[in-house]
Amino acid sequence: MNMLMITWTDIFEGIGKFSLSVFKLMKAMGHGPNVIIWIFIIGLIGYWTVRLNRYRKESRRNGTIQ
Repeated sequence: MNMLMITWTDIFEGIGKFSLSVFKLMKAMGHGPNVIIWIFIIGLIGYWTVRLNRYRKESRRNGTIQ
């Protein structure tokens, strides 16, 4: 039975090759993911603002505003 011998060099070279491919992919995508995240965050802030206004109106109607 042949033994599979993995050295530390093999492990670090594998990590390096994987990291290089990930960074190449990130470079190819450009600012696309950033723009998507910005739009998502702006949407969440808008949603939360609408919810806060609804809670404020409801509290004024119920007389529970402080």
